Amino acid sequence: MATDYPYKLQKPSTINTRVRDTAESFIMDSGIGDDVSNEKVLDLSHKHNADYVVAKDYLHDHEQTTESIAAFLETHESHETDAKRMCPLQPPHDEHYEQLETRGLTDHFDYYVLGGMAVDDVATVEQIEWIQDFRKVAPDVYAHGLGVGGGMEFVTKVAGRGLLDSVDCSTPEQAAMFGCVLDQRLRQREVRVGSGDGVSKRNKALAELNSWQLLDVWEREIEAPNGLMGYQ
Repeated sequence: MATDYPYKLQKPSTINTRVRDTAESFIMDSGIGDDVSNEKVLDLSHKHNADYVVAKDYLHDHEQTTESIAAFLETHESHETDAKRMCPLQPPHDEHYEQLETRGLTDHFDYYVLGGMAVDDVATVEQIEWIQDFRKVAPDVYAHGLGVGGGMEFVTKVAGRGLLDSVDCSTPEQAAMFGCVLDQRLRQREVRVGSGDGVSKRNKALAELNSWQLLDVWEREIEAPNGLMGYQ
């Protein structure tokens, strides 16, 4: 949504100028599952003046993702986009990183995105284990969590631990679409009538509120990473 929130990520199937223009920092994602090439993703990153661009990856497939990353690098070298390149990893992320390292591909990336975690059959505890294992082999690189970070369990276990540098998730917008606001423990509280002429306008306002609320909760937990706020 075109909310007054400065950090946004979009994929090829949803990218539009209206939303892009509201972002101060913008990631052009490759949209896992989208039928799109690396060249198309790079073209979109240039068209929308993205700050970062993610190579095309494939869900839970190390081999195909690795070949795509290699192809992405070749295309990026001669492409006109100014976006910083981000390397996608599929779980287990530590194993995938080591495979890329063996091929010398990690020499070309400063930013990594940890994908394959925002699926129903992956529990929060497993997400965190994958991230922790990744940090054992790559403790100093920039790491972004794709599609995670909207639940209290995840935030309390990850915030302030040096595991991730940034995250994205659809929680603020999804909650808004159901007429809910996120409370201080990131529980969804329904606050609006479920239908009517003003629903779409209120959805945008709720999504904006939820985005800032989620950011504030992350910042609170970073400042008190040992459960000092009482949210275990």
